[in-house]
Amino acid sequence: MDRSQDPSETVVALFGRLPKGTEGLQQQIYAQQQVMVIKNQLAMGLINIVNGLLVAVGAAAHAPLRSILIWYLPIMFMGIIQVFSWLSFRKRPKPERVTGSYLRKAELASLAIGTVWGAASLMLASNESDAHLLFVWMMQAGMAAGLTSILGPAPRITSRFVFACLFPVTVMNFVRGGDYALTIAVLGTIFMAVLVQGSINSYRQLKSLVATVHESNGARERLADAIESSNDAFAFYDSENDLTIANARHRDWFASEKPDYSKEGEDSVPVLLDSGRWLMRSTRKTAKGGAVVVHTDITALKTRERELIEAQREAVEADEAKSRFLSTMSHELRTPMNIILGFSKLMTGESKIALSPDDVREYADNIHASGTHLLKLINDIIDYSKVGLERMPVHAVELDTRALLSEAITLAAGFEGKASTDVFDVSVSAKLSMLHADETATKRILINLVTNAIRFNEPGKKIVIRAGVDPDGAPFIAVRDFGQGIPESKLEKVFDAFYQADSHLDRDHGGTGLGLTLCRHLARLMSGDVVLKSRVGVGTTAILTLPPSAVGKNSSRAAPSDDDEWIGPIERDVA
Repeated sequence: MDRSQDPSETVVALFGRLPKGTEGLQQQIYAQQQVMVIKNQLAMGLINIVNGLLVAVGAAAHAPLRSILIWYLPIMFMGIIQVFSWLSFRKRPKPERVTGSYLRKAELASLAIGTVWGAASLMLASNESDAHLLFVWMMQAGMAAGLTSILGPAPRITSRFVFACLFPVTVMNFVRGGDYALTIAVLGTIFMAVLVQGSINSYRQLKSLVATVHESNGARERLADAIESSNDAFAFYDSENDLTIANARHRDWFASEKPDYSKEGEDSVPVLLDSGRWLMRSTRKTAKGGAVVVHTDITALKTRERELIEAQREAVEADEAKSRFLSTMSHELRTPMNIILGFSKLMTGESKIALSPDDVREYADNIHASGTHLLKLINDIIDYSKVGLERMPVHAVELDTRALLSEAITLAAGFEGKASTDVFDVSVSAKLSMLHADETATKRILINLVTNAIRFNEPGKKIVIRAGVDPDGAPFIAVRDFGQGIPESKLEKVFDAFYQADSHLDRDHGGTGLGLTLCRHLARLMSGDVVLKSRVGVGTTAILTLPPSAVGKNSSRAAPSDDDEWIGPIERDVA
């Protein structure tokens, strides 16, 4: 609502139709006026009764008793109604909505009472006594001034009483004529105008005050709505450290708990809740000793930070692994290549050294062994790149488990320069006589596992190999060596590309550091896995596991399996 003064506001305030209080500001104005009228009903009722009685007593010597009673009884009756109205409304709760109906009734009542008071100068005043006339006029003026002072901000009510009370005596004095009467008439007119204008000014002040409060409440509601809808948790603590304002997010995150914040100036610290949520707490001290505390959810930021730290750690480890790999490969590739080049040069016609047939055979064997070793290194790298790019297809076929193991053992022994395969203790369960898996992938896994076992096994002890089906129906092949073992902290790291648990030992035995990585990738391509069980100083068991569907069709399925009794001792020995 516009708070500026409209030139027509005076006329509207006095004579315009009382608008419906549909607007928030008009509602509050009506509410203030209604409360003011109800609050002063008792005083106005008593004033009417007492002052009316004084006028009636003063008129006893100048007017007939009948006229006095006809005038005073309505005054007394309406005064009593005002008293009872106060008694009735004072105990009622403040209405949530004010329509203006009560004010319209108060306006009519004011007009009626003012009319009765205005009739006093006609019914009770004596034309023969100027003193009595002046007394009646002064009582009428006092009633008008008193009502205006009490109900000034309600000009429609006060103006009705003022006009009804003072207009008759003013007109009467104009009619009587004479200097004295005309003076009273002019003063009465000015007095009426002053009272009405004063009431209008009071109304404007009330309207301005209510508008200010209304705007303040609106701003407060908008601020509260903004705080309530914020994604951050907002709270305000007074100088006594009591929570006075908190939005829904703060209540959700802290409930009745009071966060431990610092009131010493500004403070921004990360906070971890019991729920695992990360918050950034920002505290700002107010001028009056309070504090505004805002919590912002930074869980996603913290998660991203952890991911970056982990990625950085992995990148550093990958770089270190790559450096180790390049260092190893520079040795692993140059050594067999130098052997091949050296012996082949001795065997060419350009050599001035005469070679016996035994020398040629020995040199040829060395060249073949070095070439085989070099080919294995290259195959590991190529296969790893294929698996890493997921370009190695797998095709499951029926495989004879014993034949597969025999071939893998023979090839691994050949790679490691073992002429005899008597160092192996191999046992295959009847339940896994046939294996349904990819031949190339399975063979590569077994060759790598057996090769590692040969490399690290303690001389004089047999390598144990068991193939069977576990109680859940899943096939497994376990390879057990009696080497120095792997620390528990490194059991998973050895599956990382280019990682070697003991670089000096691995370099002595050769290898790229890709063998176990390649084994696990290949096993997982077949929905299986490769796991290690190891204990330092005892040995290591490498276990290839495959899904139940990998059990061959012609394998025995009748008798209960004792295969867990085979694998159990192997695991217990190293667990």
